[in-house]
Amino acid sequence: MKCSNLSPVNGQKAVFATRVDETSRFHVVIVDDDEHDLYVLRRAVEQSGEFVCVGAYLSADEALAEIPKARPHVVLMDIRMAGMDGQESTRRLKVILAQVKVIIVTGLLDVETMNKSLRAGADGYLTKPVGGAQFLAMLKLTVRDAARFKSKSCETRISSGGEVDSPKAGSLLTVRENQVMALLSKGLLSKEIPDQLGISLSAVHKHQLNCYRKLGAHNRTEALNNWREE
Repeated sequence: MKCSNLSPVNGQKAVFATRVDETSRFHVVIVDDDEHDLYVLRRAVEQSGEFVCVGAYLSADEALAEIPKARPHVVLMDIRMAGMDGQESTRRLKVILAQVKVIIVTGLLDVETMNKSLRAGADGYLTKPVGGAQFLAMLKLTVRDAARFKSKSCETRISSGGEVDSPKAGSLLTVRENQVMALLSKGLLSKEIPDQLGISLSAVHKHQLNCYRKLGAHNRTEALNNWREE
């Protein structure tokens, strides 16, 4: 169902109905079995002025049944939920709606969890508790990267031999993402990079996840090999 007013939820399933602003450019769905977290995320979306919540669900099963009807641009997905977890839900959702962007929102912050989320098809990663500015920045980054990737994918170059060349995946990395990859290539661990770049460990993990996704890699070794080739 669609999102409603901003009052806390108290139903078992979820979910919230309201009039959706169809003029909003980006539609968001939230999946989280914690009612408080669901309420906080929903409020942040509604108060952003740039995004509109078109669905909020307390279970992955209901989300998978309803999301195709809502057809959102972005899904905020918790990992640890009763029944089907967020990673499996993300994997299945990507089969149904390949173009939807999924941002994992969880209290888990370890490389294995991030890698598993990436393999499931996640496009972003946020750790709880989520700050308002960080939350909106990730939403904007995700939709911006999606638009840029689509634009780049449509571009072609004609080589001197007359053949059509597609843009390389490495060209999609941001300056910061290339900095992270450069430090990883020198043998630095993820936990050693924050001091080098003056950013948080969470930010490093986020950049790594984006690099892996853009380079079509499932782990550090694959990412570095693909990055070096590009």
